[in-house]
Amino acid sequence: MKKWSLGSVLLMFSLIAAGCVEQSGGADSEDSVSAESDEKIVLTLSSGLSTANGWWEGYFKPWMEEVEERTDGRVEFEYYANQELIPINEELQALENGAIDIAAPLWTQYDPQRFPLSEVTMLPLLESDTMIATKAYGELVKSDHELADGKTFVEMEFGDRGLKVFATPTTAEYVISTKDVTLDTADDLKKLSLRSPTRVHEIFANNVGISSISMPSTEMFDAINRGAFHGSFFSVADWTGYGMQEVFNYTFEGVNLGHFAGMWAMTEETWNSIPEDIQEIMEEASYEQIPKGAQVWMDRAEVIRKEAEANGAVFEKMDDVDEETQQLLVQGIEDTWTEWIEELEGNGQPGKEMAMLWRDLVVEQGGTVPEAIMDLE
Repeated sequence: MKKWSLGSVLLMFSLIAAGCVEQSGGADSEDSVSAESDEKIVLTLSSGLSTANGWWEGYFKPWMEEVEERTDGRVEFEYYANQELIPINEELQALENGAIDIAAPLWTQYDPQRFPLSEVTMLPLLESDTMIATKAYGELVKSDHELADGKTFVEMEFGDRGLKVFATPTTAEYVISTKDVTLDTADDLKKLSLRSPTRVHEIFANNVGISSISMPSTEMFDAINRGAFHGSFFSVADWTGYGMQEVFNYTFEGVNLGHFAGMWAMTEETWNSIPEDIQEIMEEASYEQIPKGAQVWMDRAEVIRKEAEANGAVFEKMDDVDEETQQLLVQGIEDTWTEWIEELEGNGQPGKEMAMLWRDLVVEQGGTVPEAIMDLE
């Protein structure tokens, strides 16, 4: 963004004297504004989420409200949801060119070329829930564990790109949900055709024999209803955001197929232009809201599940399928971790170290993984 011209500086001083200054939160100023400044900071926030999405309702919206309240109006958010301002996957460019101040979220898992390590939260698990994964993810973002070259996860993924990031709650666990198709045997599994939201799901699908189709979640409702495929790897808590409670009538919850995670992101330049006391408020409010946001996902999943069951939907666990299917699914989990690690290592990334760090954080919070994954060292 343009630096202040001399005329702009003179105008700014005259406005200060008049007591009516308003400062953009972008990279207009090179130095951090002093904590004593009464200037209003207006931050432009863009989100690809709908306002009905659990991330928006449980984290981003209440976080903005909390920051505005705690700063007594010194910070004001000009926000745009539902891709109203910036399309999904174009947030990074918009941050870099100053079109927006905050990406909410930065969709790192849709961009594995630039953010390869962020896919780790989508690795399948045996058991976990939203709170377990969210706490593990928060610890991951704050972790000082060195993955390679003396750098942490955040430093490797975001530091070199000049980004300031905070963790957000993860989504609820991804499961297999279908329309009019049940899963009882290994053959049933291999006949499935499912929408795959991430590259990790494609790896898992290939390892267990499921046919996968890549498609934006916004197109899923119509595609399943016209028979393009049977269902999707998806989070029950997010059904209502896309109308899928009207579509899915069978769900297999026997394995946890990862937790989608995103990042609250700004450029370091914009972040450094904000007074330190406001930075502290923004960061404190973020970490306070994270478990609340996770609970919103969990509560939402419970309500949706009960309503779906009342309408005849079936939810099955691992014990509801035969032994051959159970073995195929567990082997699929193990093979997915192995393949993901090998691909990253082949591209010069610390895939194994990243996977083991995530495994340990999940287990510390109460999750479980297959024995073969626990034996990684």
